[in-house]
Amino acid sequence: MRNLTVLLFVLSLCSFHLVFSAPIAFQFKDTCCSALTKFKIPLNNIVSYRKTGSSCPLKAFIFETKALRRFCVDPKASWVKNHITAVDLRKNSKSKL
Repeated sequence: MRNLTVLLFVLSLCSFHLVFSAPIAFQFKDTCCSALTKFKIPLNNIVSYRKTGSSCPLKAFIFETKALRRFCVDPKASWVKNHITAVDLRKNSKSKL
């Protein structure tokens, strides 16, 4: 009887772990990049950006375009830094209006 109680307790713990960790795993599924885009994305097409998660093996920024496409870009590239600054300025000027 005691073995059955312990077994049920362990199974319920495993079930809770699976249920409560699934949304977190799904949330982070889309934030890592497997490769970086080699070409420069036109600034006027970029609407937003975000940095990949800290658990990702490849450090990158993800640019999202007006067409809702996402591109992984090298954070060390000078054009990427310039684009990020320009997008930030654009967002700040819109928020002041």
